[in-house]
Amino acid sequence: MTVALIDGDEAIYKACVIKVEETDWEAETVTDRPPTFEEARAKFHEIVREWCEAVDADSYIVCLSPKERGLFRRGIYAPYKGARGEKPEQYKPLEDWVFANENSTWRPGLEADDVMGLLSGPGHVICSNDKDMKTVPGRLYITGKKKLVTITETRADWQWMYQTLMGDPTDGFGGCIGCGPKGAEAVLEGCRNLAEMAHNAALHYLAPKKGKYKDVIQTALDFRRMAALARILRPTDYDNETGDVRYALPGVKDIAFNAQAIAK
Repeated sequence: MTVALIDGDEAIYKACVIKVEETDWEAETVTDRPPTFEEARAKFHEIVREWCEAVDADSYIVCLSPKERGLFRRGIYAPYKGARGEKPEQYKPLEDWVFANENSTWRPGLEADDVMGLLSGPGHVICSNDKDMKTVPGRLYITGKKKLVTITETRADWQWMYQTLMGDPTDGFGGCIGCGPKGAEAVLEGCRNLAEMAHNAALHYLAPKKGKYKDVIQTALDFRRMAALARILRPTDYDNETGDVRYALPGVKDIAFNAQAIAK
């Protein structure tokens, strides 16, 4: 049996930004308009059905972020996702409908990405176009490319450290200042496991910056903070009863916090 873990935030958003053609027969014009609620809901069902068929799923779970958007990552780093624009008109109504009527789940303080990560493992396939999901071991259906891949634990750890070095401008955190894609790849080149990757990444954070960044100083705390932002939670990271998060980051103190308590 295969369960599709649906990125609910993505599916809802995509359903709400479709363009619906409207024809004015008298003026002989065709214009695009945003979808009605019913049209957005129908598109949501179409998206979920397509993803489930693509991974040959027997059932699905829609994974969602909290309605109020209180997120633990904002508690770790206040600017996180601070520059996001307004949602489409039908987003909130459709989100409310999905919460009330679909087979959905969420966790206080966690994003949909984290919920998918927690539920991942044998018999489950994550369905998402978010590159961050490559930090989670297991099967991933990349919805934008319509491609099913298997992420090994070593590859997931590599992606985690890569994102820690790179940061994510879309989400509002900068990573290791001055470290671009090629620089991040060079730092991790030849590393065989997470301990070696984390060691190299931490040293790169501590190293003196060059050029226009020469006056910037980053510490082990910056490395730890960015690593916590970059990691999508995995099944063993989270206590469903207490909301506590804990996982090891080699070379520094374990990352530990209560997701609900620090959410903002």
